[in-house]
Amino acid sequence: MDVNEINLEELEHEHPLTLVDLQLMHRDYLEDDDEYADEDLIKTQNFKCMCNQCDRQIDWYHRYYYTCDMPSCNYSLHKFCKEIPKILQFQGHPSHTLTLRRTLNDDKCRTCLKCHRDGIGYHCSTCNYGIDLLCATFMEQNTIHHPAHPHPLISFSVEPGLNKCFACKKKHEGHFYQCITCLNFLVNSDCLTLPIKLSLETQQFSHRHLLTLSYSFLDQLYDFECRICGMELEDEHLIYKCSKCMYYVHPDCATQRIEPFMSVFLPGLGNTQKNFKDVDHPNLLHLPADDESHILAHQISEKIFEGETWEQKRDKNVNLTHYRIDHPLLVLINNATTTTRVSLHDPMKRIKLLCNACAKPIRKMPFYKCGKDDDYVLHEWCAQLPTILRNVVGHGGRQGHKFKLWNRDIFFLGIKCSICRLPCNGALYYYIDSKGVYFIDAHCAFMPREITHEAHADHLLTRVDGASSSHSGGVSKMECRACRVGIVESDTYFRCNACDFYLDCRCALHLPKTIRNKYDKHPLKLSYSPIEDHKGQYFCEVCEEDLDPGKWFYHCVECAQSIHSACAPLILQSEQGVNSLSLEGVYKYINFKFTGVRTRRSFHQHPVSFAPGTKNDGLCQLCGSELQSHLIWKCLDCSFACHVYHDSEFKELLRLAPELMYKYEGKKRMIKHHGPQTNLEFYPSEMKRPETRDWKVIDDPFFQ
Repeated sequence: MDVNEINLEELEHEHPLTLVDLQLMHRDYLEDDDEYADEDLIKTQNFKCMCNQCDRQIDWYHRYYYTCDMPSCNYSLHKFCKEIPKILQFQGHPSHTLTLRRTLNDDKCRTCLKCHRDGIGYHCSTCNYGIDLLCATFMEQNTIHHPAHPHPLISFSVEPGLNKCFACKKKHEGHFYQCITCLNFLVNSDCLTLPIKLSLETQQFSHRHLLTLSYSFLDQLYDFECRICGMELEDEHLIYKCSKCMYYVHPDCATQRIEPFMSVFLPGLGNTQKNFKDVDHPNLLHLPADDESHILAHQISEKIFEGETWEQKRDKNVNLTHYRIDHPLLVLINNATTTTRVSLHDPMKRIKLLCNACAKPIRKMPFYKCGKDDDYVLHEWCAQLPTILRNVVGHGGRQGHKFKLWNRDIFFLGIKCSICRLPCNGALYYYIDSKGVYFIDAHCAFMPREITHEAHADHLLTRVDGASSSHSGGVSKMECRACRVGIVESDTYFRCNACDFYLDCRCALHLPKTIRNKYDKHPLKLSYSPIEDHKGQYFCEVCEEDLDPGKWFYHCVECAQSIHSACAPLILQSEQGVNSLSLEGVYKYINFKFTGVRTRRSFHQHPVSFAPGTKNDGLCQLCGSELQSHLIWKCLDCSFACHVYHDSEFKELLRLAPELMYKYEGKKRMIKHHGPQTNLEFYPSEMKRPETRDWKVIDDPFFQ
């Protein structure tokens, strides 16, 4: 035996060694797993020590290393340094095998042309060819392991290049690592070196919990967008997440790797700077309102409208004597004048008192009540509605025209508002021209030009009327931030001129700040994103269906109860099942007051009530179709129920003005269901093969 040859036993450490897997907890880690503490995960990923054999660093990306069992001994080895073979088949010298031997410091490695530094190396006695230990373990030294992929990865180039990263699906310029088993997997070093735990604390964005790096989004129940840039998250991309709060962000956004100029395109998420002065907007409405009727009350009491009011005539008891033709006497009800007990609207006691003009709850005195009809009540300000309005919200040429107050109750079946397209059987303003008649409900008629909203508090939101929108070409890419329904060019909506934030007029005006529920002693607050520390799936307490927290909803933190924004007006138990098929963010009959009993001898012998159809109402007894979410006639004495459009009066109105009559068309909630995870193909379907090019040499006199 050559005196310089080494037995592997000579390299053994004097104490027992233990193989350590640095990525054990990271590969099996579940975000809510209490077995591993966040501090341990962070500490392990940042682990570094020196190898006592090759004198190179050991880190988390090597995954495995050996350490001494003796607490007082700091001896450590790379796994490959501990397991080096005595005989090596080296690709740089394929003719012969190389043998492990001791080396001198002045011996030069035939691969790197540097002097040996490790005291051992591999040598070919036939050719006198030798390499040092670093070159012998070059592939192992530069091979890395990562929990995002089951196979080892290796850097395939010395110089940085431009390629598409498999992890983030973006093109990067830099160093890339490629799987040595499946050639399709190529990841940029920036994505590869992201920390598994991240604390998000910036001037604009912060989250109270540590975010965890996740290698796919396939296990999520709902569609979500990045909380920083607002873009939708893809299924198979790297993301940072806090599952207990359903808080998700792109790695580039979380680590502030987005370009600075891109901040102007963000949809106003996070903490923004105020872009207006209060003194310049003295009558600005700040939404959401505490009371649903606040907007109309504010606009009328502050006289923020252009129009003509009527002269109010009162008797000695300050009662109005000619408000409308159908209701000539309105009695003022307040604590000082009334002698009978009056019950105001109170969901906690299941008492409903809705105004006949605006269909909003009457929660305080004074208010007006008809002297002949106990069901006819009005807010004090709704009794002061102007008879003529000018420059109301509208489309094109109809702005500037006079809209008159409709003073009859013949449309108790409802008229579709030309602005919000919701049916209304309360106060309406109308205008007639050569193209037809246009009706606008009272809420849209007094729609403010500018608002602010708690969901986007520091920026001014400006109303955009359909015809004045700068967007064209049919359906645009605008989306209401509340209900996530697309906004088209004919819609009226509110827009932030500083960023990509839009609210359709329905969600902006008809969603109050809080609602009350008889079965929850706390108020439910309007929420704009998933609730922090809320574990598990969301369900609506009214319709008992799935609730997507990516859309605005009402929630009680103390009781962990949630309600769809569209189900909020149906909070009384008697109305469950009305709205379970609805897609809109606002209850479709929010401008309706269902009251009274009528006789319809043409199709039923008993008195019937006008109501929204529920799931329990079953099928129409005249046509056999479902009644849920439709306007129906419902018998009080038997189980008869039918669609309201079977009524001869409705049919006549539908024939004369079909564009004005509201007929519900069912739209089911679209809930995304993730498919099975796609498997990465080990090899691409086709690899580029070299092909010798044809050359033809010709005589050229120029070169002679």
